[in-house]
Amino acid sequence: MLAESKDASLYPDWLSHIESEHTRDAFHYLIGRASTLKSLTCHPKQKGVISAFQFIDPGRHEMPFAFIPNKQWLLFYFRAPAVRSQKYSFASLQAAFDSVAKNKSGEWTVKLRSIADVQRLWRLLSIE
Repeated sequence: MLAESKDASLYPDWLSHIESEHTRDAFHYLIGRASTLKSLTCHPKQKGVISAFQFIDPGRHEMPFAFIPNKQWLLFYFRAPAVRSQKYSFASLQAAFDSVAKNKSGEWTVKLRSIADVQRLWRLLSIE
């Protein structure tokens, strides 16, 4: 569910930054899916020069997921709580996406370029 946010003005800023039409569509779709979640709250957040859309588990006060909009894709993060949970498999992500990577912090990332990418990811996330 979308949480109230003092950073709501980030949405149009992010959208204007995205150059790819397919990625803009994916952005709209991902924000829409996030807005209907019951188990997580979501909001945009500006932290220094980095801005990210955060998925928060209010019961655990953790951020299992986030994404950062880029010009050609949305960089979706499986943050440490999601990786530690063992609910998700890096191998399954690799099988579903060609852009899966691990960063220095051990978090997983995947580039989402289209609505079809978001739909595929959402099925793997299996969150409500």
